[in-house]
Amino acid sequence: MKTIKRQTSLTLCLLLFMVVLLSACSSDSSGSEATSQVAADGRKSGEGGFIANRDLTGRIFLEGDGAQLPDDQVGNPIALKIKEKTGMTINWQSSGAADGLQELTVALATGDLPDVIEAYLDHGGRPEMNVLLKGAREGLFTDLSPYLKNTKVLKNYLDPDFLPRDTKENVMFRPEFGGKVYFIHMNIPAKNTTDADRIHYRGGLWLRADIAKALNVDPSTIKTQDDLYNLAIKIKAGNFKDNNGKPITVIGPRKWGGQVTSTLFKNFDFGNGTQFDVDNGQVKHVAETDYALKSIEFVQKLLREGLLDKEAFNMDGVRAEEAYNNGSYAISSYMNIAPDSLTMFEKTKYLPMDQMENYKGETAIYEKEKSGSQVVAIPSTTKNPEQIIQYMDYLASKEGKTLWNYGVEGEDYKVNDKGQYIYTDKVLDVMKNNPGEERNTIPYFWGSLLGKTDVNNNKDFGELIRSANSQPDRYKLYFELMNYGNPKYKYWDGYTAASYLAEVPDIEASLKPVLDSYKDVLVQAFFAKDMTEATKLLDDYRQQLKDAGVEQYEKYLQEKYNADPSSVVFYIDAFF
Repeated sequence: MKTIKRQTSLTLCLLLFMVVLLSACSSDSSGSEATSQVAADGRKSGEGGFIANRDLTGRIFLEGDGAQLPDDQVGNPIALKIKEKTGMTINWQSSGAADGLQELTVALATGDLPDVIEAYLDHGGRPEMNVLLKGAREGLFTDLSPYLKNTKVLKNYLDPDFLPRDTKENVMFRPEFGGKVYFIHMNIPAKNTTDADRIHYRGGLWLRADIAKALNVDPSTIKTQDDLYNLAIKIKAGNFKDNNGKPITVIGPRKWGGQVTSTLFKNFDFGNGTQFDVDNGQVKHVAETDYALKSIEFVQKLLREGLLDKEAFNMDGVRAEEAYNNGSYAISSYMNIAPDSLTMFEKTKYLPMDQMENYKGETAIYEKEKSGSQVVAIPSTTKNPEQIIQYMDYLASKEGKTLWNYGVEGEDYKVNDKGQYIYTDKVLDVMKNNPGEERNTIPYFWGSLLGKTDVNNNKDFGELIRSANSQPDRYKLYFELMNYGNPKYKYWDGYTAASYLAEVPDIEASLKPVLDSYKDVLVQAFFAKDMTEATKLLDDYRQQLKDAGVEQYEKYLQEKYNADPSSVVFYIDAFF
């Protein structure tokens, strides 16, 4: 009996010890949680911009862009300044892989997700959209709609006049989700944006400036495929050399590496990159028209006569950029004046040759009236997602944008009497003499990932492009190229033909892989031994389209188009 009592007492003591221990742990946990809501200077959440003491982990799926992140993402002066204000910071993970889409697909399939992710998405027809939608339908992401209304900047997303139609209806506020918002489309221009606030990137064919001068050719006058072919013949006959004195190839790949770009055969680009358009009132796929064969025939001629690099469709990006830096090609099948191209243009100047006629005979350059690029999502496993939204809201504010665009006033920049932001000599020295270190001085890319939206640099900082006012001589070339040839623009907004594919999931599963393979079929046809073999390849592809349900999809698009022609946009860009 005494033994039983002794054992009972021992058990009770052990239980009491465990209760005390658990209480202590619970108390410690509670204290830690309470501490996380108080800044070092005593500010509580919501006071003076403080959100929470929290270090986030993010992951980007943006095809090699990790190289633009600072070496010390959380310890650089700007990140520390932001953390001092908000209590929060973020460390972005990036493998630097060339295929962000594949990485995204694998990450969602395995559930290997951090606090927040960001993927490339310039419109709802991109292949990333289908992958993200699948994740949303399977419950992988957090509904962000309850948190947007409690912000100062991000609440603009709730304004029907803020978003472009594609972003509003196809990316963020999709009817299928009943008001839930799983994605935030970034890089959206501010409501007060005018044409004077736009950067025109001039994506398309470009011609080496010295060759244009030598041949007395104005690139803006090249309008037809015959014009392009005849120019290529003259260039080949001119025996021009690159910067190292070696013979050049007339036409090369796009600046970032090999890919089929329809700018090479723009006169025949039915659908302007979407693969679909209206022919005599009927929606058709480009492969069902004569334009497909005309495109193939033109490229075959270029290859046959040695006017186009045989690796134009598969060259890796490193080799392509090196070749353009050396002036190894007279004509690029696609490049633009994104700021990262300016250094190259300073070495080897090219001129835009992007005013060729499209298949309708139009020479105006199509641009989205308002667009976004990149998309943010918060996994459903992330705790306190509202804190991330508040952090994004600060980064998107004028104060936040100033920090990751220009740094600390007095130390990194000053504001002149015109309201223009001018970098200090310290920052300019890095930009000019050690540009690879700029990311460690002004972590622009790091901040832009969660902060670049409601954008109007012209009105916020007095310049279209960062450092244009600080380096006027350098950016004189940039604006010269942007305005070269007095281009005319045609703006569009709405759903592209490709965007609607997600609306018909019973067709999407079978048709999408076939549509995606069109560029591969084109490359096979470009290198076919003759047009008979190329025609056979195209005939086989047409049958694949039919078997996959293209006729049903065309009927679906036709109904949309007949009800409202503006609801279907047959234009994306130069890529299939």
